[in-house]
Amino acid sequence: MRYNDREPIYLQIISEIKTQIALGRLTPGMQLPTIKEQAAIMRVNPNTVARVYAFLEQERIITKQKGLGTFVSTSTLLARTLKEEIAERNTSRFISEMSRLGFSTEEIYEHLRQFLSRVKDDKKTS
Repeated sequence: MRYNDREPIYLQIISEIKTQIALGRLTPGMQLPTIKEQAAIMRVNPNTVARVYAFLEQERIITKQKGLGTFVSTSTLLARTLKEEIAERNTSRFISEMSRLGFSTEEIYEHLRQFLSRVKDDKKTS
């Protein structure tokens, strides 16, 4: 994983874990690496991973089971909820940036409509 300088590393790791769950790469009930293992994998301080796990546990995205390890929540709605959260965040960023550039709501809508039309056409030809 590559980290950027614009956001704290622990937030980037939280985002990555949420994305992996949303994509189905981490599934309900799947065991996560220990804090030390995850720190080695992600090349960060174990305290950073401990902070990530504590945050995700507080949000009920993961659960810790004494003596067994840390697991992805067994909620069947978790992946869908995280997908919606990610979509909302990305859409909000897009709209904010387009507005900052001076596009009106109608222009943003038209831009999206044209873009989606091109994507749809590209899928038909491939």
